[in-house]
Amino acid sequence: MESSFRETHKNLSDLNSFLALRPNSKKFILLDTNTYTHCLPVLIEEVEELYGAEILEVEEGEGSKSLSIIDNLSSAMIESSADRDSILISLGGGVITDLGGFLASVFKRGIQHISIPTTVLGMVDASIGGKTAVNVGEIKNQIGTFNHNTLVYLHKEFLETLDKRQVLNGIAEIIKISIVKDELLWQEIRESNPNKDERFYNEFLEKSISLKEDIVRQDPNEENERKILNFGHTLGHAIESITLSKGLDVLHGEAVASGIYYAIKLSEQKLSFPKDKAKDIYDYLTQHYKIVDLKEYKDLILNYLAADKKNINGEFRFVLLEDIGKPSINFIITKEEILNL
Repeated sequence: MESSFRETHKNLSDLNSFLALRPNSKKFILLDTNTYTHCLPVLIEEVEELYGAEILEVEEGEGSKSLSIIDNLSSAMIESSADRDSILISLGGGVITDLGGFLASVFKRGIQHISIPTTVLGMVDASIGGKTAVNVGEIKNQIGTFNHNTLVYLHKEFLETLDKRQVLNGIAEIIKISIVKDELLWQEIRESNPNKDERFYNEFLEKSISLKEDIVRQDPNEENERKILNFGHTLGHAIESITLSKGLDVLHGEAVASGIYYAIKLSEQKLSFPKDKAKDIYDYLTQHYKIVDLKEYKDLILNYLAADKKNINGEFRFVLLEDIGKPSINFIITKEEILNL
């Protein structure tokens, strides 16, 4: 990623120009049942070059992030005569942009991928940075690649289709990056109501995107600095896997909010994170999210943590904070410390 926010994220209307230069490339649009209804008509109206594009539709939700779905989608593309010059366009939230990015990276050893995120989560997190993956059973993101999008197009009007829960789902990632990287942004967020403040769709969203792009630009393959973006995700992914296994309805951002909550608790215990700032974070998270009680899942939490990609030699590696904006990566946390949260 060499370009800045404004260069990397084009307006949706610019997509016509890009596609018009590639008249012989077969176009595929990957979407779910929700974006098929609410977003596809807008996309086709805005981008006339996509008239006649092949539609690849999957069910909404994490259940579609699987190798069996990749196999089905690949078969459909082959039947439609896709080749290495084809273009895959992912229209949807984090699940769709993850799924599409992975499919594009492996289909015929790689085709062009354009991401059009339609959710706050997709815009601020999943469509940036080139991480793509599918799940193995309920275990999150076990098979994946680093594959940067050819282009990402933002069309903020898609956010108008979201309910409050989906908005909060994405705002959890905005909260995360503000806490690990930008205390001034966090202070603004802390004083704002995500259900009413338009800045979450504008300044806060764009600042978060810019912060993440800067980090990814410095460390595209997550060898050092980029690891700070995993803050809240070690336990967050384990919580997400547990709730998936039990058929509970917990979204990614909701699980991450719980992960942030417990990562701050560990930061207080291990790095003397300031108690007053910790209280501010706890208060904000508990006001807007339901924090999962880990004690209810003691029998499962360690099993799912054991599958985390960041582990080394069987040790749980966490991102913790000395203070807001001062993360510490690769921090070893014991099983006992997890069970005592």
